[in-house]
Amino acid sequence: MLYEYAMTPDLFDSAFLDTNDSHEIILVEVLRGLAQFGILANLNKDGWIRHVREKVNTLSPATKEKVLSCLSVLHDRKRLVRHPKSMTGNPNSDIDWLNLALVSHDRIPFHAIILSQTLMDKCNCERSEFVEFSTSLDSTLWNECRRRTQTLNKSRADYRSNLAPVLRYARKLALVDPYLKCVTRYIDTIKICSSLLGDRGHIRLSGQIEVHALKDQQNPHPCIDDCLAEWKRKLQPLADKHQHKFRVCLWKNKPDSEVKMHDRYILTDQCGISIPGGLDCRVSSSANSTNWSLFDEDVRQIRWANYDSPTSPFELLEMIEIDPKP
Repeated sequence: MLYEYAMTPDLFDSAFLDTNDSHEIILVEVLRGLAQFGILANLNKDGWIRHVREKVNTLSPATKEKVLSCLSVLHDRKRLVRHPKSMTGNPNSDIDWLNLALVSHDRIPFHAIILSQTLMDKCNCERSEFVEFSTSLDSTLWNECRRRTQTLNKSRADYRSNLAPVLRYARKLALVDPYLKCVTRYIDTIKICSSLLGDRGHIRLSGQIEVHALKDQQNPHPCIDDCLAEWKRKLQPLADKHQHKFRVCLWKNKPDSEVKMHDRYILTDQCGISIPGGLDCRVSSSANSTNWSLFDEDVRQIRWANYDSPTSPFELLEMIEIDPKP
């Protein structure tokens, strides 16, 4: 549901943008699109963004303001993600930056690398992930990302393939399903999420996973202490293995509230996804087909706030935190 791109810094240079009247428009539209459905690689451990900002300073005031605004949105949404520092010294040329992008691509493939025709000619190679800048908005790789709904089976394989790019750079994850309980078909989903959260290929960053469910759906454990003890027993091994902190929150609908805990979501600090079919994972070869839809950012923020106790329209009955053992 999130697609990671790399862009070479020369695309932000006034000398390149001035070669075609449409280039400034394309650049802004690409950045706005990435803010909706994408992640942008910050190569060389923040070196890319520093280099790009130097180039942006040479643009016209109007274009500079638009580009910096788009980059700020990506940063605020945690969609401008750092990649490892170059092992061969800081890049000194456009080819160096492209080669560094290809090093990251070989580790975990980008959806696409956007670059100029000039740079494509210089590197003297054809690769399926290359998208030439001037035609990027009409490219197949770009337009297939604009779909905000994905059809998949409720299977381990489909969950893993679709969640990997969603959870790779996330640090916080909330699994929201009123019917979520401590049984295999839900625990399987949590296991997949735990294994994927923060897994960047070269390192794994620890994070926080929250489980939000209704208390009265926690059969066969009507006693809340027994229920929480079971959650701890099931999640402690995952916390220890992946070094994530877990939090299980059991809620109750307030009788006087117009908002009821009914919808299902996957929420991270980068994006939100509607999961109307529920978060359970099926093991049969004919696992149920379902649709996942990407939230707009303002909707993600509202849904996240719904599960913060002081502002929640629901009543928090009990919570347990499960920390990884050293």
